Amino acid sequence: MDQTVEQAQAALAAANAAYQSELERDCERSEGSGAQERRREEHLQALRDDIARCERELEKVRVAATKAGAH
Repeated sequence: MDQTVEQAQAALAAANAAYQSELERDCERSEGSGAQERRREEHLQALRDDIARCERELEKVRVAATKAGAH
């Protein structure tokens, strides 16, 4: 099933909220071991990757919606 623009926007908003929430939690944590810091950074990178994926998906559905509207 194809995603709608609204669904893609909601997914992007959720991804951004998850990233922001994790940044806020991370600021409250004390510094951990090298391994802990590496896991935190890997988790933040995964969240950033999810945002980028959602942005690409939103662009894709916007282009598809524009093309569908032009027909």
